[in-house]
Amino acid sequence: MNVRQLEVLRTMIRTGSVSETARLLGISQPAISKTLSAVEQDLGMVLFQRAKGRLQTTREAQELFPEIERIFGDMATFHQRAGEIRDGKAGKIRVAAVPVLAALLLPPALTRFAATHPKVRFDARAASSAETVELVNSNRADLALVQALADETTAIAAPLCRGRVICLMAASHPLAAQAAIGPGDLVGQRVVTFDQYTPTGRRVREAFRSAGHVLETAVDINQSFLAAAMVRGGVGVALVDSLFPVADYLPDLLVRPLEPEIPLTVNVVIARDRTLSPAARAFVETLREVARELPGRQPWVLPA
Repeated sequence: MNVRQLEVLRTMIRTGSVSETARLLGISQPAISKTLSAVEQDLGMVLFQRAKGRLQTTREAQELFPEIERIFGDMATFHQRAGEIRDGKAGKIRVAAVPVLAALLLPPALTRFAATHPKVRFDARAASSAETVELVNSNRADLALVQALADETTAIAAPLCRGRVICLMAASHPLAAQAAIGPGDLVGQRVVTFDQYTPTGRRVREAFRSAGHVLETAVDINQSFLAAAMVRGGVGVALVDSLFPVADYLPDLLVRPLEPEIPLTVNVVIARDRTLSPAARAFVETLREVARELPGRQPWVLPA
């Protein structure tokens, strides 16, 4: 049985009239009768009986009617859902982000986006820079928020903001009196920073080499949160990106810029061989709005 036959059956049960069914569906009465006979043959039961020149529904047809209505209700829901997805009002967006960006950008962006797109669901993952890009490349994420540039497998959907490398320390640290920290100031200090396999870690080591120093780290980490916790615990000083919301989470720590400046750019990265859904494109615009507001409340963060 196809959808058209089911529609004829549904209308006939509703109206109880071949002529009215033909009028509503815009087909001939013989075509209605032929369709109903085919449906009865397909189901193996009598659905209509002729009485006093009219077709009357049998008990079997009446019992099938709620199921027919459910099917058409599901079809209406399906078409509504398809329209919402087409217009970017529904669907699912899979986002991968490094932890600091997941904490800084996703909560306000999701809250703002939900106000205009309440039916859009999200799958959010926090991982390292390499892992977030791999999630995009393997089609397990639609977009990634990373401090990295595109390569041969990815493309930049939107630059969000710019940061820099900063130095975190306890208020009692000997370097606390300085307005800025240079590579030479950290020689002999216990330094906590990103490992050499991360974008920020590579940039930090390059800056030290350019200044004529070798960076000797006490602890290599992969998350700013962990680095800040170690500073608070007395391990040493930390070199992290300025996107880490120090004042929100650890207001007792001091922040000093690292000089010369090591700029860092935050991008929305997508796969080169795929396009974003309308909902995902709208969410990227929301991320850009949220990022544009960061400089007003996040020190050492600039617009993209």
